[in-house]
Amino acid sequence: MELKDLQNVTRNFINDRDWRKFQTAKDLAEDTSVEAGELLELFLWKNGKEFDSLLKEDPALLKKVKNETSDVLFGCLAIADHLNFDLEEAFISKMEQLNKRYKIDEVKGKSVKIDEKEWLSNNVDEN
Repeated sequence: MELKDLQNVTRNFINDRDWRKFQTAKDLAEDTSVEAGELLELFLWKNGKEFDSLLKEDPALLKKVKNETSDVLFGCLAIADHLNFDLEEAFISKMEQLNKRYKIDEVKGKSVKIDEKEWLSNNVDEN
């Protein structure tokens, strides 16, 4: 199934329940943030490496992570549908920006965060 198909599944789910009238982009963004928080809560106060190992051994815990991750994806798909944009196209565009900002030869093997606003101000001609 392609991303556009997932967006159609999302659209149909919302339309079949007649929920669109209750939704705004703000509401959907808030819901997506709440769902991301629920995903993050599963990891709260855990040792990252130990939790990664536990996730490989505990199918019930992995299922919780899958469910919360899917809720976040649903929210993203719902926002894209609500605002009528192609999420796949938006994602590819963002990845192109990230590839320019995080050049392999400059960041490979390094844990770095390059400020987007600063990078954009220094690379106006590249966008």
